[in-house]
Amino acid sequence: MTTRSESPEAPSESRPPRTRRVIAALVACLAAALLILPGCTSADGAADAKTIRVGVCAGPYQDMFEQAIEPSLTEQGYTVKYVEFSDYVQPNNALADGEIDLNLFQHATYLESFSSQHNLDLTSVVEVPTAAMGVFLGKAGSLDQLSPHATVAIPNDDTNLSRALRVLQQSGLITLDAAVDPAKAGVNDIAENPRELSFQQVNAEVLPTVLDSVDAAVINGNYAIGAGLDLADAAYVEQLSEGYYNVIAVQGADADAEFAQAVKGIVQSDAFKSIIDDPDNIFAGFGKPSSY
Repeated sequence: MTTRSESPEAPSESRPPRTRRVIAALVACLAAALLILPGCTSADGAADAKTIRVGVCAGPYQDMFEQAIEPSLTEQGYTVKYVEFSDYVQPNNALADGEIDLNLFQHATYLESFSSQHNLDLTSVVEVPTAAMGVFLGKAGSLDQLSPHATVAIPNDDTNLSRALRVLQQSGLITLDAAVDPAKAGVNDIAENPRELSFQQVNAEVLPTVLDSVDAAVINGNYAIGAGLDLADAAYVEQLSEGYYNVIAVQGADADAEFAQAVKGIVQSDAFKSIIDDPDNIFAGFGKPSSY
């Protein structure tokens, strides 16, 4: 009987064993996957862009971030994602919980008050040009024609309520008690109300929707613009004071973080100002902080 002779084993360089071939294939696949995974290093060694999650409310501030801040962030290697909220509570809670990296919707006074009340470590990075509050007419023909006992809708959160009362005082409709801190004033602190106006307190974001059912409403600029109202059509526009310009806020631990300082630098840049001051943009009519 003839016995078949076995060929000698081929050298590993010319014919890798099965195990060696499988490992080589796995390594090749893994290397290819690493090139396309987000956040991993590409073939030329450059890291993919970092992501900044930005919290916004309805209104013009997402537009401001998109047009005047995001392009410069993109040049610096960042990617921006927007998260929209429907009220003034969620954006700060989301920031404190780490669900977003920064937000842009509130003035400094509200940020400080909210953070204190809820024991949150949030801080302002930089002020931005801000849409003022406006007194918009509903059923009334003009502020001069407000009838006795006319109804004026105002925000119901403490910070914006006191702000709305100050706006009504600026317009000459009421006078606040001089002995009361104007930043904490409530309806009971009205010293003079010659027209005996009645006040309907509602959530700030709801104010544009109740305008038709009241004689007038004091509406935050961002919600007015978000609802299609033009501040130029307001019967009176707030004269902004320090503490009431909107801010970009981050967690306290991120105040000096690279992304926060990048945003701050952009807001203070000529590129940012050129977009804000463009007369074709709505931002041109916004109030400018002293640091602008």
